[in-house]
Amino acid sequence: MLPDRARGFRTPSALLGALAVVALLVAGCAPVSTPDASAPVIAAAAATGAAVTNTITVGGIERSYLLRTPVRATDDAMPLLIVIHGAGGNAARAETATALTALSDADGFIVAYPNGTQAANIPGELSWNAGVCCGRPVVEQIDDVAFIAAAIADIESKEPVDPTRIFVTGFSNGGMLAHRLACELPGRIAGIAVVAGALNVPECAAEGVTSVLMIHGTGDLTVPFQGGATNQRTAKRFGTWTNSPLSSAVAFWVGQDGCGNSTTKVAGGLTHVSFTTCTDGAKVDVVTIKDGGHIWPVEAKSGMDASTFITEYFGLGAPVATLAQ
Repeated sequence: MLPDRARGFRTPSALLGALAVVALLVAGCAPVSTPDASAPVIAAAAATGAAVTNTITVGGIERSYLLRTPVRATDDAMPLLIVIHGAGGNAARAETATALTALSDADGFIVAYPNGTQAANIPGELSWNAGVCCGRPVVEQIDDVAFIAAAIADIESKEPVDPTRIFVTGFSNGGMLAHRLACELPGRIAGIAVVAGALNVPECAAEGVTSVLMIHGTGDLTVPFQGGATNQRTAKRFGTWTNSPLSSAVAFWVGQDGCGNSTTKVAGGLTHVSFTTCTDGAKVDVVTIKDGGHIWPVEAKSGMDASTFITEYFGLGAPVATLAQ
């Protein structure tokens, strides 16, 4: 079942009709350039639980991730959300931009922000090997799938993680890696939420089903909604590649998850297509933002708060009994 916010955002439609909605949006969007630097900065509320940066060695490389664990009254198993930054970002910036730590502390789920490796020649700018993007991690074939898998295992050794409720969300290059994780870690990831990212894995050999939420602006030029090469500004920093269109990712996951009917609702500049009757209770949802650029959506700019939507979509709130009173 979808969270209340999502359930109130749909009207009946057929599966082919829903795919047509996505196809029409891909064909008819008017590009609007929104640079990465324009993403709003939202100060994450200070967590009252533990905050620590952990390091692990994977493939002979020392890697790190920032871990936030909420205060809790018991050691009941909690959901885990992995938040993956975009190219040019890092864990600290992802925490600030998404404000997911505040939601983690309030709702009682564990949140981790992993760091990529050096993206190009600018100190502090990191990225991921998500298939064809981005930068040095692709050229050097950094195994980021192995790193995220090792980070999850490390977190499980330290905190009471519910192994059936491990989720990944990512922005841009981080969203591309989220797709790749769903493809290459079968049975490990319960669901992914991709914001402004493309399914750029040359051959996705996903096994089983994974719930997938995709959020994308039709005016995105960095990872074009309709697919194709990124803009010149991004190419100068991280190299060139070809992005698949959003419609391809939708068609892949609908087929992979064996989804049947769908429902669609248009509200203002938002279009939400929700595919239902998927195998084993999985779900696939697509939210498109008219003229939306390459940003993490917030209510004031996009008409939706992506962080709240994602946590509600995956039901990350824990029972009250697990939280400190």
